[in-house]
Amino acid sequence: MDVEVKAPGTGPTAEITIIEWKKKEGDTVQKGDVIATANSVKVSSEIKAPAAGKIKKINSKAGSKVKAGTVIAIIES
Repeated sequence: MDVEVKAPGTGPTAEITIIEWKKKEGDTVQKGDVIATANSVKVSSEIKAPAAGKIKKINSKAGSKVKAGTVIAIIES
């Protein structure tokens, strides 16, 4: 089953910038592992795996800006 990793943030216009991916496609992760770091206008944050499994696909490269709620990666659980 695939699990979506969504960009954090609140509100329909909120944006984040993905600073760095800590994991790459094919890496195994546990629920709660930090898989990326991101910045918004107000805060820096860690993006954590919502489920255990393997990172199947990364949809947003480091340095890209995305809206809150955008699917930035897929974990195959």
